[in-house]
Amino acid sequence: MTQPFDAAVVGGGMVGATAAVALRRQGLSVALVERSRPPEGPVPAPPAAADEAAAGHGVGADPGRVSAINEGSRRLLAELGLWDAVAASGPGVIETIEVTDGGRSGRTVLDRDEAGVAALGHVVANRALLAGAWAAVRADPHIAVHAPTAVAGLEWGRACVRMRLDRDGGRDSLTARLVVGADSEHSAIRQAAGIGTRGWHHNRYALVATVEAERDLAGRAFERFLPEGPLAFLPLGGQRASIVWTLAPAAASEAMALAPGAFLARLQARFGPALGELRGVGERAVFPLALRLARRFTAERTALVGNAAHLLHPVAGQGFNLGLRDVAALAGDTGSARGRGWDPGNPGVLGRYERARQADTARVVAFTEGLNRLFANDWSPAAGLRQLGLGLLDRSGPLKRALMNQAMGLGRGGAPRRRPRRERVEG
Repeated sequence: MTQPFDAAVVGGGMVGATAAVALRRQGLSVALVERSRPPEGPVPAPPAAADEAAAGHGVGADPGRVSAINEGSRRLLAELGLWDAVAASGPGVIETIEVTDGGRSGRTVLDRDEAGVAALGHVVANRALLAGAWAAVRADPHIAVHAPTAVAGLEWGRACVRMRLDRDGGRDSLTARLVVGADSEHSAIRQAAGIGTRGWHHNRYALVATVEAERDLAGRAFERFLPEGPLAFLPLGGQRASIVWTLAPAAASEAMALAPGAFLARLQARFGPALGELRGVGERAVFPLALRLARRFTAERTALVGNAAHLLHPVAGQGFNLGLRDVAALAGDTGSARGRGWDPGNPGVLGRYERARQADTARVVAFTEGLNRLFANDWSPAAGLRQLGLGLLDRSGPLKRALMNQAMGLGRGGAPRRRPRRERVEG
């Protein structure tokens, strides 16, 4: 019998391919299984459309989507040697974020200088992230790639998991001490491990597109909290912006059916004059919004990362960034275990990962769901309190820095752990 891999990552999307690289950097032997054909060639130029809400859905994702990468995630990608190629693709830079309460006077501006960073975040093409991660996968001869390959079945044993693979009509198998489910919100690994989910649908859709404005965005991002949901403008460079517009189902259908000029007029009415006239719009798409959390992030010799573990509302662009923190935590914990001669699929190792990721996820869910519900409440006293709160926030340096640290993934639970503290587990 061949020696089992330390880890088999199932799902080669942005989170899964990055997980394979991160685990390998920690010295683990890694297999990467992806059912679609992975990307080939250099990291591409910036896209013409956007969707942070659906980031991390796999290799087959629309090549026009983008993700808002916060500073914590940029640092993690740099540590893995992935950021230079992504930076060369021409991401948009977020220098300031203007947050407003719809058409009311409540307003605050988050600024990179106050945060003490070169940028609050970057708006990156998903296809650039994916191509960069896969370039690193292919450059490492010690990552065994199985793609396009489907997982036909799993058998959990005492010392490892046996995976039956289906590739081009042929059958194969591999064994691993740990299976990492990175196979989207519909994760087959999660289901096979018997892990249920909880959550709800928001009865809202995210309409995404690229628009061209009269004025240069100059590194400015905008988050307009409207009664129907948030409207975000993210800078793509120059006068181009990626929009994520939250709408009720009927309004989303109507907006999709509008001619470009009528669509831009409606968008302009909701966004306002900050960028001058909105002059052009690319292809539009809509995606349903939901909160879905795995009831557990681990099971016997199994760990979940990315959308397999959590699917969030796109407000504040936290979803993909949270998935990268999953990757950092899992790589750190399993790498530490391997360095001490312990089994990376040991219950003690997975328990540590579970506790840390559940806590961080709970904080992010409270942050994103709290923002969404607070600003969706159009009750007059609540609206007045929001305006007062935004005004106080704008004048309070410590509060504003705490909010920015949370958004940048640098607050409590946000920064990747470089060296996990010593903790005894059974070997």
